[in-house]
Amino acid sequence: MSEPKKTESFAGNVMKYSIATYLGFGISGAALIIKGVLPAESYAVPASFMAYTMSLMNVGMLGLDQSLLRFYHEPPAGSTGRSMFAACTRLSVLVMLLVGGIGSIFFARPLAAAFGLGANGAGLVPFLFLNAALYMLVRYLNVLLRLENNVRAYTTETLWMQACLNLIYLLPGFVTKDARAFVLGAVCSFAGVAVFYWRRASKGQTKEAPVRGLRPYAHIYRAALPYGIVLAPAAILIPLYRAICLSFLGNYAPAAEQGSFDFAYTLAQLVTTIQAGFSTYWGPYVYAHYRTEQERIGRIHDLLNLLIFGFFCLLVMFEDIIFIIFPAKSACLPYFPLMMLAVVFSILCEGTVYGNTIARKPFQDTIGTAVGVAANIAVCAVLVPRFGVMGAAVGLVAANATMFLYRTVTGQYYYRTIPSFSRTICGFLLAVGVAVIGVVFAHNFIIKFVLTAAILFIYCNIYRAQLYKLWQIFMGFVRRYLLHSQA
Repeated sequence: MSEPKKTESFAGNVMKYSIATYLGFGISGAALIIKGVLPAESYAVPASFMAYTMSLMNVGMLGLDQSLLRFYHEPPAGSTGRSMFAACTRLSVLVMLLVGGIGSIFFARPLAAAFGLGANGAGLVPFLFLNAALYMLVRYLNVLLRLENNVRAYTTETLWMQACLNLIYLLPGFVTKDARAFVLGAVCSFAGVAVFYWRRASKGQTKEAPVRGLRPYAHIYRAALPYGIVLAPAAILIPLYRAICLSFLGNYAPAAEQGSFDFAYTLAQLVTTIQAGFSTYWGPYVYAHYRTEQERIGRIHDLLNLLIFGFFCLLVMFEDIIFIIFPAKSACLPYFPLMMLAVVFSILCEGTVYGNTIARKPFQDTIGTAVGVAANIAVCAVLVPRFGVMGAAVGLVAANATMFLYRTVTGQYYYRTIPSFSRTICGFLLAVGVAVIGVVFAHNFIIKFVLTAAILFIYCNIYRAQLYKLWQIFMGFVRRYLLHSQA
């Protein structure tokens, strides 16, 4: 009798942490509409600028955001959670100043070429490091609000952060095609959010004697740095999957293809709506219950697979409608299923890879991510010069699939979360099959619809027990809502 309550409690907590994600879906939708309206070549360079902002932000963080999450409530002796926050942000700002100064003064031109910022992109490099530093501060504040359980501030700050990253920088495109205007919009928006929430986070705090330098925080760094630095490479490398593709397109393809790729990537992120706040809640849950709830963790893995694959199939079946709405971006239709498949592999890692961290071997995740980057570079180097944007899409799939396979194999070796390997392998192959159908029959809606629907039917039959469980969870929410409304 306790299982339904436990299921509802789990689902309810996931929903609690999903509020910002669901509201952020509107921001992503608005950004998608703007990209659909603007000429693809107008935001090609800004897309690369924002993609590399994410990687450089993680360079400055050194994984200390993860250390803050881990040790905020268990800080080293003689310190508090707030002093940990101060120590982490101070060191990260120093690192960003050092890296940004060296990169901007001595390596602006090669970095601009490597980042796909165009022939005149050297002048954008200092702003790229500045934007990354501001995004880093916004990210730290987001973690702090989450740790202090300030749900309202956390939700609003998350939404502003998503707006800065995905939407606001595009607005200058309605009046100009100058990449510098997009960049200025990005920097100003992140600066505004950082200043506002930094001042808000400082209110109500007791005044303490100012701390100068890094030496007083040495005991914090001894605990936080070894933990964070191990996780930092993966955080730096993951955003490179998209950025590397944009770089190759920026150097070997017209700007319109670079912009179209970014439009398709943004559209493919719709699949992450199903994931919602799952990642925020799931990791701590697994770490707290992996010894006693292995069977239940396996069931959640199957439910996640079912939801993601189902949504993936529906998007492939009805993708033509999207490009009727955005006819100027219809060139994305042949490779869009590949973009979605890459995102699906990334999401499915949530259910398969926690064994690496449970076994205290996070380097396996780093290796898996690095192997994915290597696969991305290799495939893009071979295919992009010949096939343009289609080659970049294949490179993105190769990166995510390689990462998924490596991290899943190692994760399952240390801690099994997959109840049935045969069922999961079948799902993997069926997902690849749906993507191939979407590419081959990109311009034949009926054949693509029928074949994808047939694969979805097969998949649902394989996962029929999980489908029934999902129905029970849904009906549980409906009954609770009806009882609450009657009360």
